[in-house]
Amino acid sequence: MLAPLTISRPWLKFGAFILLTIAAFFGAGLVYGIVTLIFPDLRTMMTGESSPLPETSDRLLHEGAEAFGMSGILGLMALAILLPAMTVYGQRFCAFLWPSRRFDLSHFWVGGLTMTCLAVIALPWHMWQGAEWAPPIANALYDDWTKPAYVVLMAVGLLIAAAAEEIVFRGVLLRLTALVVRHPLLICLINGLAFSALHLDPNPVAFVARMMSGAIWTWAALRLGGLEFATGAHLAHNLMISLLWAPLSEIDVGADTPWTALAPEVVTAVVIVLMTERLANRSDAPDLNDLAPRGAA
Repeated sequence: MLAPLTISRPWLKFGAFILLTIAAFFGAGLVYGIVTLIFPDLRTMMTGESSPLPETSDRLLHEGAEAFGMSGILGLMALAILLPAMTVYGQRFCAFLWPSRRFDLSHFWVGGLTMTCLAVIALPWHMWQGAEWAPPIANALYDDWTKPAYVVLMAVGLLIAAAAEEIVFRGVLLRLTALVVRHPLLICLINGLAFSALHLDPNPVAFVARMMSGAIWTWAALRLGGLEFATGAHLAHNLMISLLWAPLSEIDVGADTPWTALAPEVVTAVVIVLMTERLANRSDAPDLNDLAPRGAA
């Protein structure tokens, strides 16, 4: 993931990437506008303008549909960044996802299982802090037949969304950052800050929590040489929220959160790093300290 993409005229190519990305975003916006013009109801679903959704017996189906809408937007954004990077730097898509090796599905499952266990373990802490636990899949208001459908819809939709965000941040952004920054820890910090900032959540506790998540998923991508582990962990994190806490349309961006809520995030960061190192040692991954220039900070 730290291998240079190009050695000739890097700033000229970076400028070309920016211009081509702007053009790709314009094209993606045009496609989005045409589709929502033909299907007006899709705009509300994809933008979440109706949030939170009304409490009806089939609400979970609408929640799943909204997750698909969100994933569609994120997928278009990811393609609008990935395709220009592939074009300008003359690379195949795997160069930004798992360069120099084959796709490893086991990393995905380990990342997902690890984050799922951590989410379940953190439940008592959040409840002790006063959080109201009302898992959608256990809510008697919703029809029983909609709950399995909700699980499937959320799993697929959130998988697309998680993969899209990982491609953008731990894929393209990471590899472009490595053109000018070589120290792995600094790359993790930059990536975590960018990941959190672009979620546009003014809550400082939520900002720090997302920054930590972005940083440790960047570390996982660097150490394991690919995005599979981070994508699995990212998916499990969002899926556990939507299944065990509240539907996505009820997520309150900007809500006040106590700083003590960061305690589980610290534990999660430590466990994810330890699990990453265990996988890296099993696969003989290179020591990142050997790739950082001496004296770098």
